[in-house]
Amino acid sequence: MNESRPMRGVSVTDGRMTVEGVAGRFVQGIGRHLRLSASDLRLIGGFASQDGRLREDARIVGRAHLLSDSLRRAGFDDEAGAIALTIRPLSASNEARMLLMLGFREADDADGEFFADAFVAPVVFDALKGDMLSGAAQRLSLSATTSLWVREAEREAASGVPLTWHLGLDSDGQTSAPARGLVDTLDWDAGPIETLAAEPVADEEQDTTADQLGRINWSLKQLLLILVFLMIIIALK
Repeated sequence: MNESRPMRGVSVTDGRMTVEGVAGRFVQGIGRHLRLSASDLRLIGGFASQDGRLREDARIVGRAHLLSDSLRRAGFDDEAGAIALTIRPLSASNEARMLLMLGFREADDADGEFFADAFVAPVVFDALKGDMLSGAAQRLSLSATTSLWVREAEREAASGVPLTWHLGLDSDGQTSAPARGLVDTLDWDAGPIETLAAEPVADEEQDTTADQLGRINWSLKQLLLILVFLMIIIALK
């Protein structure tokens, strides 16, 4: 059984988060992509009854891990090992987007687990499903722009330098807040699981340009993410 945790003060000002008892500040929107690789993919079919209606509840599950980087929770000492990945189809009205939600699932009788839920267009889900059934999809990788936090001291890290991402904290200071993201690429193949090479280190001028563009696009993507996730929540009710 998890023990109760002490309250922590959490403050977010001008895009910077401070957590009581944690040295340094955290920032968002640095123009870097989160990169995940997943294996042990399984198709789970079924239906769910909700509000008197029956809906299909097909999903693909697997175990994911970060490539080069690491994932932690601000204010906690644990680091993500295997991440529980779930892929679900979006409604047809959201075909142009692939969304990602990352978080930490608390458990009363265990240590809890990190999870990543991806929502993809039906055509993407069906293609992945078909390749899984034929044996052509055994490894999956994705990259995403997310609202995860990094330490301010790591903000200017070059693209080839490993980075530590953090989930934020809820206002109560006791539980981790989920992060949202837009999936930029989603790939799969039948090859063996291998550790992919880190992104190459760009020269200083390319790094600066990419970082500036990433920060500009990030604010716009945040607004889009909030609206789309609200639509998903409404659709699932």
